Amino acid sequence: MTRWISFAAVVAVLMLGSAPAVAQDHPTYNGGVGQLLLDNCASCHRPNQVAPMSLLSYGDARPWARAIKAKVASREMPPWFADPRFGTFENDTSLSDDEIATIVAWVDAGAPEGDGLAPEPPVFSEAGWSHPEGLEPDYVIEFPIAWHIDADGETPNFNLYTPLPFDDVMQVSATQVRPGNYAATHHITTGLVNLPVGVKLGRGAAWAGGPMVDYVPVEDPDADPEEVAAAEEAEREQQQDEDARDGRNDADAEERARARSGFGPYIPGVGAELVKPGQKREIRGDLFDYIIWNLHYQATGKPETARPAIGAWLASDDAENFERTMFLREYTSENEQLVAPPPLTPEERRAAAASRQVGQGLNPLLAPIPPNDANWTVTGIGAFQNDAFIQSLFLHMHVRGKDVTYVLTRPDGTEEILLRVPNYSFDWQFEYDLTEPVFAPAGSTVKAIARYDNSRTNRLNPAPHKEVYWSEQSWDDMFLANVSYTLKDGEPASED
Repeated sequence: MTRWISFAAVVAVLMLGSAPAVAQDHPTYNGGVGQLLLDNCASCHRPNQVAPMSLLSYGDARPWARAIKAKVASREMPPWFADPRFGTFENDTSLSDDEIATIVAWVDAGAPEGDGLAPEPPVFSEAGWSHPEGLEPDYVIEFPIAWHIDADGETPNFNLYTPLPFDDVMQVSATQVRPGNYAATHHITTGLVNLPVGVKLGRGAAWAGGPMVDYVPVEDPDADPEEVAAAEEAEREQQQDEDARDGRNDADAEERARARSGFGPYIPGVGAELVKPGQKREIRGDLFDYIIWNLHYQATGKPETARPAIGAWLASDDAENFERTMFLREYTSENEQLVAPPPLTPEERRAAAASRQVGQGLNPLLAPIPPNDANWTVTGIGAFQNDAFIQSLFLHMHVRGKDVTYVLTRPDGTEEILLRVPNYSFDWQFEYDLTEPVFAPAGSTVKAIARYDNSRTNRLNPAPHKEVYWSEQSWDDMFLANVSYTLKDGEPASED
């Protein structure tokens, strides 16, 4: 919200004054500038989207011309944060120097419309979906209630659950979580889960001390105590097995994580998530009965409502190779040594799981960020057990996030910087999709080296004098790093 308020303030100043005379040899809207705006801005700058104004026509764009020039010339818009020296990315939204010069020259000439036909805007979903071809979803799951957000105050991060409305395997080409209210939505994540034996959906507190709502897991008074005890013992044995693997990305763990991942997230900058050609993504209704909605809202200064929805576009082919996700295990640096947090006890694990999506690698026992530290470092590390192709990279931090570098180290010791984000933005959290997959031989490791600024020099820091702990609440911080990849041979090699 702050981003758009400050943007509007800049616009109010920039729009003052008279436009210079139009020169015929300058760019015009119909002569190319309009197409640039449609190609690079319209996905957000259109009705029912996150941007504050539409830029679908000359009439839309002309009043904002000087503001457009200021934001484009400073490279604030379109938003993109990857260092161009490392890697190329197919979802790179940045403009070239020539494109920026064209827009600047157009505004300096008075933002003329020009002769000829106006460029046709892209076809967009009437319901606000963001598929790049303007397609409506084949399948929509709408949250059953509208959530009310107070005008001020803080709403904790919380989970609600709804039944998954199908019991077979859905193969998809794209999915999207549409927030229903962009201004008031901090984030939404979704996952697929089964409720423990002895638990059912009912009415309860949305969070401790929160409002009473439906779609909350509650104790089932009719459950068989012996069945409950047997299920708890089986869960303990499975967790002990996972702990013994010490975070290795084994095939079973990958399968469970992939199946639980659900329909994806909504975070700023994320629209429809497309499956790449030749790859496969399944929604496993045959394995899971419920969707977990991890919801986090923020006050905007006025009462708001939000009713999120999930959209799924069905796949027309039957690809065999899954895109897999590796969550990187987090370490802090002490005396130039990497230090892992202690393992969670079963009780701590259940408490942590209650506040986040199943399958995410958020450890509340990670050492806190010290007060007034401008360069606190957390390193995430993952290892490939099989030959793989790295497809994309993602890191989620909060407002103290400063920068991140992804480094691939191959078994022969050679290193490659896959991605560097020198100025991380909490407002725009991209998954960086590599233009060409990067080969990682079995035995390779990948590191995400992230720095946090908990000092007064960070203008977004709400409390530089305090230690910062790890949770999904916005006043804390997060380190959630993952790598999406495919296996070279489609299936993992067996492990002894």
